[in-house]
Amino acid sequence: MVAAAVLLVLVALPGCRTAQPSRGEPVQAGLEVLARPLSGGLAALYRMRVPKTGGLRLVVLTLGNAGRLTVSEPFGSPVSILAWRGPGAAELADLKKGCRSEVSDASAILGVRGLPLPQAARLLGGRLPALPGDRVTVVEAPWVEVEGPGFGFRVRLAADPWRVVEVEGPGDPPAWRIMLDRHTVSVPRSIRAEAGRGRWVELELVRLEWDTVERLPELPDLPPCG
Repeated sequence: MVAAAVLLVLVALPGCRTAQPSRGEPVQAGLEVLARPLSGGLAALYRMRVPKTGGLRLVVLTLGNAGRLTVSEPFGSPVSILAWRGPGAAELADLKKGCRSEVSDASAILGVRGLPLPQAARLLGGRLPALPGDRVTVVEAPWVEVEGPGFGFRVRLAADPWRVVEVEGPGDPPAWRIMLDRHTVSVPRSIRAEAGRGRWVELELVRLEWDTVERLPELPDLPPCG
């Protein structure tokens, strides 16, 4: 399956220090840096932990506006595959239940609602989680707001080098929060998503490679769930 087929290079560079933009620092410059497209196909492997289970693996593959998120058990057996081909609806293949369902965001794997999958993939790749056409507004440096059809969230930036260090969902207090740390340039090596009521997901980047994905695997031929 996907997790066993990806050949990746270990990321071993030191993490970045945390530096907040000052009031006079041009956050717009950071937005321009982080708005760059992903450099070709991204292939990444993460260690994954959730409240009741450790030792999971997450493989991320992107190619253009499409991608796959595959969660596997410690010994390599995939349990779910989340697939998208651009903005809009995506499909979740639940390999334990043996069925497929339509989804609209990354909540099935990251536990946060209202973060579309193409934007989530950009976040993992060290970019601002916004696509061309999304509205990006500086609300209070270093915070910016990203809005699109049916979603909106806040993003906190840090400088030297520019990178995303936090994303907050809607509401006060926020419905969910993602913390990103230990960056290599702009790519986070440690990610924690919290969605309240003791729900959280932790990702630790193990290996990453650019420009290696030439074709995305097809989803298994499964019947609709329900």
